[in-house]
Amino acid sequence: MRPYAQYPFQYSLHILDSPDSELRHLEYLHTDNSNSAEAVVNAMRSHFGDSGSIVTWNMGFEKGCNDALAGFVPESSEFLKNINERIVDLMVPFSSGAYVDHRFKGSASIKAVLPILVPDLSYKVLGIQDGQTAQRAWMEVVLDGKHPDEKEKVLSDLIEYCGLDTFAMVEIYNCLKEL
Repeated sequence: MRPYAQYPFQYSLHILDSPDSELRHLEYLHTDNSNSAEAVVNAMRSHFGDSGSIVTWNMGFEKGCNDALAGFVPESSEFLKNINERIVDLMVPFSSGAYVDHRFKGSASIKAVLPILVPDLSYKVLGIQDGQTAQRAWMEVVLDGKHPDEKEKVLSDLIEYCGLDTFAMVEIYNCLKEL
């Protein structure tokens, strides 16, 4: 491990087992001051399964997280490679110009797309509103032990933020399906 690097410590999954199935939600948040890599991979093994598409936003980042995990947990590299091979990037219609709206202001960020396609969902009401803040807040309360009186609130905010990321993708996907 090295200083100032990003280490996966959390994920959220909203799962559709079939087009007509009910949406399920699974998540993992590493909450103790220890190396999160093995625990994250073990949770992924129990949640991701061996088949099916894994929809992300900005697959380069997500695949990079999985590659980093493979470096920390080399015995899981084949599992993580399988995950990466199944990734589909929901950002592509927006980053490729296939779906353009002037209100995105030239951005393909989920935070630019979501308020236009699904105005009822917003990051602005959350205690944690972006990935950098999430990483910093987690490191402070979990790894550094700062703000012990705020730890439960921060952990709750992390779960809410990460959950919105994946639920937002479900709702954006539903908008695209209607086209």
